[in-house]
Order: sequence, then C-alpha cells, then structure tokens
Amino acid sequence: MVWLKALNEAWDELARTAPVARQYRTRLISTDVPLDILAGMRASDGAPCLMLQTTLAPDALFELGGMRLSTIPDQSGSFLVLSLEDGGRRDLFSTICADVVAAAVQAGAADALEQFLARLDAWRRFLRERRAGLSRSETVGLLGELLVLERLLASNPRGLGDWRAPDDGLHDFQSSGHALEVKTGLGPSSSIMISALDQLDPAGLRRLDLIHVRLIEIPGGRCLRDVVTAINGMLPDDSSRRIFENALLRRGLMPDDDSARLVPRIQQRSIDAYSVSEAFPRLIRGALPIAITEATYTLEVRAIATFAIDATDTLNAFLRGAGDD
Repeated sequence: MVWLKALNEAWDELARTAPVARQYRTRLISTDVPLDILAGMRASDGAPCLMLQTTLAPDALFELGGMRLSTIPDQSGSFLVLSLEDGGRRDLFSTICADVVAAAVQAGAADALEQFLARLDAWRRFLRERRAGLSRSETVGLLGELLVLERLLASNPRGLGDWRAPDDGLHDFQSSGHALEVKTGLGPSSSIMISALDQLDPAGLRRLDLIHVRLIEIPGGRCLRDVVTAINGMLPDDSSRRIFENALLRRGLMPDDDSARLVPRIQQRSIDAYSVSEAFPRLIRGALPIAITEATYTLEVRAIATFAIDATDTLNAFLRGAGDD
C-alpha cells in the first residue's frame, strides 16, 4: 500500500528529527493528495499522528482501541489529530491512517474532506465494537446478509441504504415499515440462533420476516471477497461503492482481513423465509420479567415450519415497499 509506506517513511524521518519547543513536528505526506494531510509526531512522547486542518463536532472525537481523535488549536485554525496512544497497536494505527488517506485520494478534490471524515467515522465505529477482525461465525453471518443484499440490488441497484446492520440497526434490512432479520447457517444445522431480545420484535413495523440463509462449504465456492466484488459491480456509481466499503468496515470487515475475505468458500443451499406474526414463537422484552434485560435463544427450524412463506415473494414485497420511499 503506497500510503502506508509514505506514512511510515515520514514517521521514521520525524523520529530522527530532534524535538523542538513546538507540540508537534510534522511532514506533508504528498503534494499529490487533494488535502494537506500531515504525518505528525508528538514532541512529548514521540507518538505518531495523522493531522489535518479542519473542525469536527465534539461528539465525533474519540479515544478507542489505543488511539485518540482530538483537536488542537493553532494560529491558522484548528487541527484534527489522530494519535497512537498504545504502541502495541502501531500496525493497526498505520493501516487506519493509510486507509483514510487513500479514501481522500480516491474521492478527488471536490469531496476529499467529506470522504476522509466518513472513512474515519467508519473506523471509529469499528474500534468501538471490536479489537480484531471478524470471527468465522461473524464472517458467515455477514455472508448471509450480503447474499440477501445481492438479491435485492439485482432489482433495485440504489437500495444499499436499506441494509441497516452496519449502522447498528435493530433489524438487518428495513424499508417502509418492512424489516428483514437475516440469520445464516453453515452446514447441516437445523436451528436458528436469535442473539438479542429485540431481533424478532415487530414493534413499530407493519411487517417483520425472518430470512434463513443456508450455506454449505465447498472448495470451489464463493468467498466473501467474491460476493463483495459482485455487489460493487452492481452499485450505480463510485459514491455508492465508497458508502458500501464504509458500511463493510462498520460491519466489522477490515480492508486487509484476508482470513475473513477468503475463507470459507460457500455455496448457497437455500434461502427460507418465515413470517414473524403474533403467534410466532419468540421472546419479547415486554413479556419478560423486568430483571431479564437480554437473552439469546435457539429456534428449531422444523418447529416453525407452519410460519414458512415463499422467500422470493418476501423479497419482492420488500422491494415493492422500498420503491415507495
């Protein structure tokens, strides 16, 4: 990665420069970047930083994952400073800095700052939720969501915003009062894990459906990278593709996480749908003792067969509702 090399070289050069009275010593990364982004080094402790002259809302600042996003005053204006606070996370810090610089470069001069800040916010959400990349079970879950997204985009290429899981949405997909909760199984399992009390709660919705994506693992199957590439090809423009990449990061998929992107290789066995009606067996927060604040439970697929509905009809109904937005 060109920007990773440029940043590390700049930080190495700054480390060889004697500290002065100023709080930071800095180097401009490149004159080819549409923003004046600086590699910095804090004089007090030699912590590497990425700096940009701009303002940011206080609630967007953070200290997470051994990194801090803060602002410092300067005679010419406020500087945004992303600093490494935990030396043991230098590799991740370098990856984040290089990635946000690349986002600005790819966007072009007109919206470089907007894309820089959007990518930085995606990393903030990633750091808030986790300290590492996706586990195998999380990768399988993401695969299921993306296979549903792929089906929806085939009919509505501008429907990316209906995928709510990356923004901590209550349900994985939602549009016009219709929500889809996606659960994915790999292998012969005949059960569905419900991981939160509110996932099958239809409150505030006109319709809630449970989508069960069943996968099998085969050597020549599709991997997460293949599905992501296919979806990128379906999106209508570069702006949508940048939004999608940020959504993947918020969902937990790091840009360099090859272990998740390449394994497992799967084939879709089926997509089944179930109507979460009033009689559907589930736990509802309002029906439980107040002392129970959260719960995880398992549904037996055979036991909910009477609630099965046609998956294609379900997705088409969702698309019709989305078209009303």
